[in-house]
Amino acid sequence: MPHPNEELLRRYFKAAENADGATLNELFADDVVGHIAGNHGLSGDYLGKEAVFGFFGRLSELSAGTARLTLRDAIADDFFAVALIEASGRVGDNVIDGEPGAFVLRIADGRFVEWWSHHYDQPKMDALWTS
Repeated sequence: MPHPNEELLRRYFKAAENADGATLNELFADDVVGHIAGNHGLSGDYLGKEAVFGFFGRLSELSAGTARLTLRDAIADDFFAVALIEASGRVGDNVIDGEPGAFVLRIADGRFVEWWSHHYDQPKMDALWTS
């Protein structure tokens, strides 16, 4: 049986895939902190749910809705969940398809309170979001 925090993570990916804003709102703490790796206009820290959701909206806007994450595997314990992912999307002439990465999420009281995004080929991701 999966750990409850793994189930929480899987709920996130299902809600994101279905654009289920109500579930996404439930999963993130109001004071969540997001850390986006890289050297591009979207990299940096996002403080609070509004800022994190704004980041998600900007990804969709810049990619004309093509940005997608596929969950490949998940592990979790009482404090963290780790998602092994593949990212796809298009921004201008730059395309990524199946780029590996990982999300690490700190969880408290059944909500995401901190989130780190990492990608295997960060320069490729930087080029995508800088176009």
